[in-house]
Amino acid sequence: MKNKLIKLIALLGLSINVASAEAPSVNGNMGTKFSSDYHRRGQLVSQDAIQAQVGFNVGLGSVDVFGDFFTNQSTTSSGADNNELTVGLGTSFFEDKLNAYVGVYNTDNSVSGDNLEAFASVGLNFPLSPSVSVYRDTDDSLYTFEGRVSYDIDLEVVNLELAGILGNTDVSSLVDSTYLGAKLTATKTIKDNVDLYADVAVSDNDTRENETLWGVGLSVKF
Repeated sequence: MKNKLIKLIALLGLSINVASAEAPSVNGNMGTKFSSDYHRRGQLVSQDAIQAQVGFNVGLGSVDVFGDFFTNQSTTSSGADNNELTVGLGTSFFEDKLNAYVGVYNTDNSVSGDNLEAFASVGLNFPLSPSVSVYRDTDDSLYTFEGRVSYDIDLEVVNLELAGILGNTDVSSLVDSTYLGAKLTATKTIKDNVDLYADVAVSDNDTRENETLWGVGLSVKF
């Protein structure tokens, strides 16, 4: 599995050499967070978790090369740890009204092991910023389909974002699960590149009652 990930990342890296001869624009972000629970695709991974994330974006003409590493570390003995790595390419069409992304997404869980998926996403720069993503497991041909919408409200003191997701994922070749969620995030900028935030979310799927999650975190842009 790891060899497949290395080969796919190498293929993405080759695209950098032909994307553009211009000097690249580089930016990134990093952050940490405490979360009461971590749900992934409607499934509980752990409770009382410490999370961290670091990401980058390199603009090469009309193509963006991006990557993100996220880790969820459970503070309880019954919870699982999760490491998630995303690497991909993105571009825009129709005067930035449509954004398209392709890449690979690897998940390494301390209980269930690692899993590599290829993905494609399309987003629209319209009201509610709708986007649709498709993931395919590279070993077992399992699929995940996910749609997302979001809405931002600038209250000057804080910025609010309301986001919603609806998805369906193949748990196995015989079983699938439909999940949905909604999250409200309040963000306060304390410096030009430093944000404090708090969020509350509702997570639900077709096999359990809905649950409420909350978290507080710090993010830095560079």
